[in-house]
Amino acid sequence: MKELLRILRYNTGTDKKAFVDLKEQFDAVVFNATIVAYSGSSVADLVSMYKRKYIIDPQTHIFQQDISAIMTTSGKEGNTKHIKTSVSKYLEQLPESLAKILTEQQRPLTAPEIMNNVDDLVAKAYRFQTEYVGGYIKAKDYDKYLEFANLKPSPRMVIAPYFMLKGSYSKDTISSWLDLNSVCLRKTIEMESKSEEHPPTAAQLVLDKTVLLSSDFGGEVEKAYSLDGYEYVFIWIDDFDALAVSVDHLQAFADLVKKLNGIGKKPIMAYGGYESIILCNSESPVRLYGVAQSVGYGEYRAITPVGGGLPVNKYYFLPLHRRLRFDDAARILSNHGYFADGKSPAKHAADYYSRICYCPQCHRTIKENIHNFNRYSDSSPYDVHTRNGIVKRNKPTYEAEVSAALHFLYCKVQEWESVEKQGFVDLVHKLRGNYKKYCPEKLSQIDAWCKIYGRKTD
Repeated sequence: MKELLRILRYNTGTDKKAFVDLKEQFDAVVFNATIVAYSGSSVADLVSMYKRKYIIDPQTHIFQQDISAIMTTSGKEGNTKHIKTSVSKYLEQLPESLAKILTEQQRPLTAPEIMNNVDDLVAKAYRFQTEYVGGYIKAKDYDKYLEFANLKPSPRMVIAPYFMLKGSYSKDTISSWLDLNSVCLRKTIEMESKSEEHPPTAAQLVLDKTVLLSSDFGGEVEKAYSLDGYEYVFIWIDDFDALAVSVDHLQAFADLVKKLNGIGKKPIMAYGGYESIILCNSESPVRLYGVAQSVGYGEYRAITPVGGGLPVNKYYFLPLHRRLRFDDAARILSNHGYFADGKSPAKHAADYYSRICYCPQCHRTIKENIHNFNRYSDSSPYDVHTRNGIVKRNKPTYEAEVSAALHFLYCKVQEWESVEKQGFVDLVHKLRGNYKKYCPEKLSQIDAWCKIYGRKTD
């Protein structure tokens, strides 16, 4: 298996074009279990295309969620509440005794309740990840071809059931959930050893940011995850943006990764931005081994789902390795003369390609006229019904959304190429230099990151 994993996370059917166009640029795709349960046939199509490069996130932290987090409303008045269909379908694949507590008593489960059913949970989570998609593939016309060509898909790895470490938990409660994670991991490794296909086991560590700061947290993780028989640990920290959090959080995360490195494990960020990709460099003193993002977004994500707000145009500004509001990105370019009258639009476009981004999507969108950059902000009007009447809003057009998403992914391809080809000190120096040039107001945060994760460069 390739040591570094460039991972895409699938969310909706609209992601399919990006998955097809860039399938050779990423090493694996991740599907949430609820999406697989709800859209098994569509997932089977994508999995067949990606062969042995898919991973299913078992999302067993669902058992810890407040019932409101997995509920939705329906009906003409929007007042009928029920568990989301995708969640319901997935719960049918897990132990009924656990699902009933969540659905009938409508409360989160405790660690002892899950521990009492741990064998059944591990077995069913393993079966779901290794067999569920295959059942849909068998019903497809191309199943016999895949079998004949020895291309029948199987998971890249199987993630052991895992549970979240919440900031509201006491230290003892966190320890009990860590113990449960460890037991699930050990039992999944045992199942792997008995499996004919032997997809390797991976762990997942999910936590609130505040848990990072608890005393000797790294030591607790080290004890729970010091098991033989697996390599990779997915890390998901609630809404963790390493270029925006406090210095204490930065240091605590570095210490956690070093602890995992120390016991021979390879951490992967389940949701991470460029500051995670750069830590995958072979010279990084705090070493990651993979990062996942969604199509066009997903560098950081809250564990408990939250509502989305009004859609706005976002553009990934490659020198800063950040998604910005389109108007903020355009303002930066304007401040650096990219729309000035002194040069032709074609000359400005050439400058953009040499200094900002040369990806295929930018060439398709901007072509030889820098003013075509505005196509990333194309929008269409829609009505919002409020108590005060109808309000006119604008939302990105489908074409603008797809263009921005593909641009984002092509930028990720460039980032991975630079991380695999350049030295760590050079990467850090360039990162700091770009912030000094394009976003000096955020330079202090970059310096804090550089001080902890790498040598600060002038």
